[in-house]
Amino acid sequence: MGTSSNASCPRIDNRLAARHNCLMELLGESQDAPSLASKPASSMYSALVRGELSGTDALSASQQMLQMLMESMATAVFWKDLESSYLGCNRVFARFAGVEPEVLVGMSDRDMPWADHHDFPAAWFTDWDRKVIETGKPHLGIIEQLRSASGEYRWLRTNKVPLRDLDGEIFGILGTFEDVTEHRRAEDELQRTMSELDDRVRRRTQELLQSNQSLRREVEDRVRLQAEERQQRAYAEALRDTAAAMAKSLDVAGVTAETVVGVQRLVSNDLTALVLLEDSGPTLAGHQVGFGYDEADMTSPLTELSIYPLLVGEGNVTVLDRPERSFGPAGSVVAVPLRTVDRVIGFLVVESATPGFFTSAHAERLGAVADLAGASISNARLVARVSEIATTEERQRVARELHDAVNQSLWAAALTAESLVADLADQAQLKDRASRLGALTRGALAEMRTLLLELQPSGLTDIPLAELIAHLLGAVEARRTFDVSVDLQSVSLPGEIHLTFYRIAQEAISNSVRHSNATSLDIRLTQQPQPALVVEDNGSGFDPDLSSPGHLGIQNMRERANAAGIDFSLETAVGKGTTVRIRYSP
Repeated sequence: MGTSSNASCPRIDNRLAARHNCLMELLGESQDAPSLASKPASSMYSALVRGELSGTDALSASQQMLQMLMESMATAVFWKDLESSYLGCNRVFARFAGVEPEVLVGMSDRDMPWADHHDFPAAWFTDWDRKVIETGKPHLGIIEQLRSASGEYRWLRTNKVPLRDLDGEIFGILGTFEDVTEHRRAEDELQRTMSELDDRVRRRTQELLQSNQSLRREVEDRVRLQAEERQQRAYAEALRDTAAAMAKSLDVAGVTAETVVGVQRLVSNDLTALVLLEDSGPTLAGHQVGFGYDEADMTSPLTELSIYPLLVGEGNVTVLDRPERSFGPAGSVVAVPLRTVDRVIGFLVVESATPGFFTSAHAERLGAVADLAGASISNARLVARVSEIATTEERQRVARELHDAVNQSLWAAALTAESLVADLADQAQLKDRASRLGALTRGALAEMRTLLLELQPSGLTDIPLAELIAHLLGAVEARRTFDVSVDLQSVSLPGEIHLTFYRIAQEAISNSVRHSNATSLDIRLTQQPQPALVVEDNGSGFDPDLSSPGHLGIQNMRERANAAGIDFSLETAVGKGTTVRIRYSP
């Protein structure tokens, strides 16, 4: 919507004509302008300031001064109408657009070199024009990129303000822009530098993080290795101490005790038990319970434990969680076999109240203790066996020596005493002494025969019980005069019961001889209705409720009978004698 002369004014209404004339006056296109154009700018400005000009001259001078001012500005200036058509510009804008100011009038941004810019097309500029016109507010600092007439793309900072007439009505916009390409390039370079710096910082940070993670892992690995080393050292020391303690124990009970203690040091647990496989079945050889762990009935059959069938069936290390039957309220159980060279001799069983507590590591440690325990128990049994064999051989040697030397001498002395009694028929005093000597010799022979049987324990079970008791009575009669009443029947008893009957008879007869002051002794061994033995004396008796060192023999007899499953009874009172009865019920 450009205008070229004042001749077009009559074709628009008065208001538009006024706005047009106002704009033309701003542009210096007044009819009177030529009259002042020839004057120097300095003299015209001085005359205007001094007030020498008036009316049309003053207005014309002002218009020309405004035009010169815009032309002298380094900033591009343009103005448009309400349709975003250019109404004018200064020389800076004209050079950028590549058109003369007079030609620019009536053109729009669609006619400019930047109209087909991908990011800043013509619509970009008209949209901003519309915002300024619709809002009536200036928009400053709009950053945009334009292609100049030379084809160079430049970044601009644009300001747009509404143009108002004397009545305040908006009739266009006034815009300025300045080239900020270098500044933008500096900003872009700064941004690129900052981005590169951020990338470098990010990469360096990542490198440091990786280095820190690597260092942390290295430290953690080192700490873990040190902890494992300390743990292994403690484990090795505990295993060494356990092995040394086992080696010092030469009996099975001692090895069992040291094994249980060693397990407590090497494997965290609430209960440790050592089970040995004997000919009669599994036996609990030893156990230890931790604080706060409710111990179950340790006398229950071991075959009822949930882990027992697994041990017997596989004979390997076994870990079991939540067993139905265990020594205590176990949530986890681990067991390993005790082995000798060729067989399994028992098991180590460890329990914990925590389900899932035991792992293969616990089983490995327990296995090391089990290996030591198996070897130590085997050695202890060998030592016991060797000692037993040595004792038996020594007893047999002593028995042979006694039989070949002392027993023959006593036999010879007994024969000599009997012949001496026959030769001293007319000498009563010497005959009595010789008879006494013969009786003592025969008693010594009876005691010797009993001693020889004691030195050969197998002989005690091979000789009938009645004959053994007769030997005991023969030795007693030789030392002291008794009225002895004997009823010894032939009885048939198992080997262990046979030996227990003999030991109780031996103890009862000895107590009557040494402690009762008895003058008569009644001994009865019967087979029917059940094998039974009665030893009765007429001595001073005693109060069975009173404890006395002399009554240890009674306690020993009672314990022997209970261990063998034999019924034992004692009848005695002060001054009433003593009766000992035992009975075996198969």
